Amino acid sequence: MARIPYPERPADAVARLPVPLNAFRMLSHAPPLTGPAIDLGLAVLGASTLPVRLRELVVMAVAAGTECAYEAVQHRPIALAAGVTPEQLTAVAQRRATGPEFDAAESAAVTAVHELVSRHTLAEDTLGALRAAFTDRQVVELITTIGYYGMLAGLMNGLGVDVDPSGERFLGLTDRGEGSERGEEV
Repeated sequence: MARIPYPERPADAVARLPVPLNAFRMLSHAPPLTGPAIDLGLAVLGASTLPVRLRELVVMAVAAGTECAYEAVQHRPIALAAGVTPEQLTAVAQRRATGPEFDAAESAAVTAVHELVSRHTLAEDTLGALRAAFTDRQVVELITTIGYYGMLAGLMNGLGVDVDPSGERFLGLTDRGEGSERGEEV
């Protein structure tokens, strides 16, 4: 149960979402923040050149690292539909970044999640692995994705935002083309 009540009326920007998610209803206590937060989320979900599968693996790793049940429940069906395997979900829930479940790019991305969630910085080796697997643009998009979902996790965990088990309604977000090759636009 939420630790503070949801506003009686959500911010106008919440109407742009297919579902008035509790996270953004709660954020509506600060209407000037709600629209920009939604805009950044839509950019992370729709304008990033990161493969959707990788993005969702990263979101699930952030959910595990921040112990954010809301993100885990919301994004699990999206992650599975995007091609993240149950074995990968188990590994990120165990906060593992290496193993047969991951290729080198996925391992680098999940390692980056662990480091940014716990220390708010990247080791030189991790940044090197990211740059070997992704374009500089994708490295920035990856770090922004981690930061965005980390920010939301703080809001949801700190205020006890009630889980919306409605991730299935966002499955269309997995329809973009895939690819993680250096320089490949998706």
